[in-house]
Amino acid sequence: MTRVATPTESTLSGRSFLPATLDIALRCPARSDYIELRFTTSAGPWQWCFPKPQHRYADPSTATSIALACGRYGAQARLIRAGGLGPALPSSAALPLILAGARILVERQLISPILSVTPAKGPAS
Repeated sequence: MTRVATPTESTLSGRSFLPATLDIALRCPARSDYIELRFTTSAGPWQWCFPKPQHRYADPSTATSIALACGRYGAQARLIRAGGLGPALPSSAALPLILAGARILVERQLISPILSVTPAKGPAS
């Protein structure tokens, strides 16, 4: 079955992406040397922890479009170039661009709905 993209979705390199809005930046609960960013998309929230960058701020004029996509070893930040996925960025380089106001797209595959857990049926008594 082929799913048709909604008007709010973008297709890059044959993959489906949703626009995301940065809601908040917090200290990562798992690692003190990381920053957690929380995003909102039309399919639900998504969060990712980024290593603290060497340089705190990026020049807002350098902000660009970034896709947060599934990579070989997990999520990765990639530049968007000429309507397609460009080169991958180190997370510590992507963070200042995101905080400076880059347009963000999150791959739909990364945003999974909360699954309801159905209790297993035990033996009949």
